[in-house]
Amino acid sequence: MNKKRIIILSSLAALFFFSLIPCHHVLRIEAARKNRPVFVHIVRPNDRFSTSYIHSVELCPVREYFKIDKNFRIVLYETTFSSCNTGLPTTLSGDEKFYNDGTHLRISNMHRILPQLDLWVNEKYDNTLTLGEGRILKLPSLAGDTLLKVTVERLTFLEFLYLKARTFE
Repeated sequence: MNKKRIIILSSLAALFFFSLIPCHHVLRIEAARKNRPVFVHIVRPNDRFSTSYIHSVELCPVREYFKIDKNFRIVLYETTFSSCNTGLPTTLSGDEKFYNDGTHLRISNMHRILPQLDLWVNEKYDNTLTLGEGRILKLPSLAGDTLLKVTVERLTFLEFLYLKARTFE
């Protein structure tokens, strides 16, 4: 075997080996019933995102605010809504604070760690996910009116590339 071929094969082997090492934490959204990924986005500690929807009973807007903690867990830290009736928060835990500014109700100082988010999305309830300061995803456009599962996972570089290719975003 010539020297050039050895260098190429060694480089390919090294690239393959390093591509198997976990290197990215991602926010992954999958269509739960089909077990099909529909969105993947690299996250870091302190990254923030929010979900919003029209509550199915009260027909009022609800927005939930999340952050990724240093252990790459999803943490709910605030919720806002404009009605406090059926199916909406009414009790506080720990050091949580409740505010009424006249047009919106807000629960802040929350620290609820969630292993995953399960979101029933439907076009008529205007389900959205906002990343950071402004990228807005209309959730029903990812997989239709269905159950979506949102998780944070650690992926290898190859897994990340594969999911990015499958989600076409």
